Amino acid sequence: MATVACAAGGGSSPGAIAQTNDAAIIPPTHTIDLSLPPQDRYRALALAYKSELRGLTTLFNGLLNDLGLAYFNGPINLLARVALRGLNSPVETAELRGISSITGIAMYLLVSFNVVLDCLMGCTSGAVKSLEKGQPWSKTTMLHFRTLDWTMDPLRKILVQLEFVRSRSASPGQVLARSITYVGFIGVLTAVREDLSMSLNFRAMHNANGRSDHMRFYLHHLLVLMGTRQSISSILRGYLIPEDPEEEHPKRLEELVEEIPSRQTTACYLAFCDGVSAIVLEKDHETAVVRYSDTFIGVTNNDNDDDDPRLCKEVTPLEQIAPRQSGVRAGMEALVEESRDRLDAIAIRWRACVRKAKKQSKKEGRDPKSAERKLTVTTDEVIEWVSAYPTTNEQTHFATIMDPMSGQIVWTRVYPPPPE
Repeated sequence: MATVACAAGGGSSPGAIAQTNDAAIIPPTHTIDLSLPPQDRYRALALAYKSELRGLTTLFNGLLNDLGLAYFNGPINLLARVALRGLNSPVETAELRGISSITGIAMYLLVSFNVVLDCLMGCTSGAVKSLEKGQPWSKTTMLHFRTLDWTMDPLRKILVQLEFVRSRSASPGQVLARSITYVGFIGVLTAVREDLSMSLNFRAMHNANGRSDHMRFYLHHLLVLMGTRQSISSILRGYLIPEDPEEEHPKRLEELVEEIPSRQTTACYLAFCDGVSAIVLEKDHETAVVRYSDTFIGVTNNDNDDDDPRLCKEVTPLEQIAPRQSGVRAGMEALVEESRDRLDAIAIRWRACVRKAKKQSKKEGRDPKSAERKLTVTTDEVIEWVSAYPTTNEQTHFATIMDPMSGQIVWTRVYPPPPE
């Protein structure tokens, strides 16, 4: 089968971003042995980052300041110390207790870190069909790309790549899954295993038809905080590394589409890829709109808007229609507008490739309509797209590209804070 490869350049990056990219580093890799008792799994990692993790106390108060609650720092810390005793999962709670015993960090800080972090990020996620030059069509794969952005610069120092193994199994050296995460965070934000990759994006809006819907939504947040319900990052962890060793194979995309929309979660965007196709879920509390593609798909921090010609609108019958009375949360308008720019910056490169492929097909006397089905980009081109401004920007903590076909993380960069 003939294929069309594409190279498309992007806009220039500001000087600060160029300097940041030059200084980018590869995150250190650490092994987490799931055969160990939960309280022992993260002890070595916690010991290695003991001094860096002690900054979580300052980080918690800084978050309260950002939320305009600086005056209440003392009472909130006292209340949190009493109320936040663990997560919904006993296994995950035990893991946090192991980290707490090594670092001396109070459990309430580790609990709040794990249930609040996944609600505050600005990110870019998506997937694109890829094939290296000279390779046969059978080597085609969908690469899952991802950047994670937010303002908490101290967390850049504790970014790591984790490799999960089971030492007491028939294949003790086999890496079951890989994730890019922060030390002390035991849920999943970005991860891959063979046949499934996943990433989590913050959603600055949620669907509500009235006061009762708003109350139910924010009650869910409170219940997650109190450990009564799972956080979305904990749910993703269950799909990545089930506690039952007998669950060898990951869920298929069709199964995820059946299970996830009705689960009670915070509002977020979820991207999944199996190497052949990818889905994006615009997830609300108990509903989701699902988009599918086996060529290109992207999501940042805004809903897919059918009235916005800049956005990819490829939808299949899998779509589940959720109520559209969604409103942007107060103070998030600028983030949503900026997220449109980030999505457009990478989507426009794919569309440029599609136009080039269609033009070439027409020139060669072939049907232009089928050009996109045969279009691929190389890994280097995906790296270029992801690294370009504003997809990677001053607030980007890391960028990564995952190959779910092989279960590998093929490229990752961690960025230091931009120059003052």
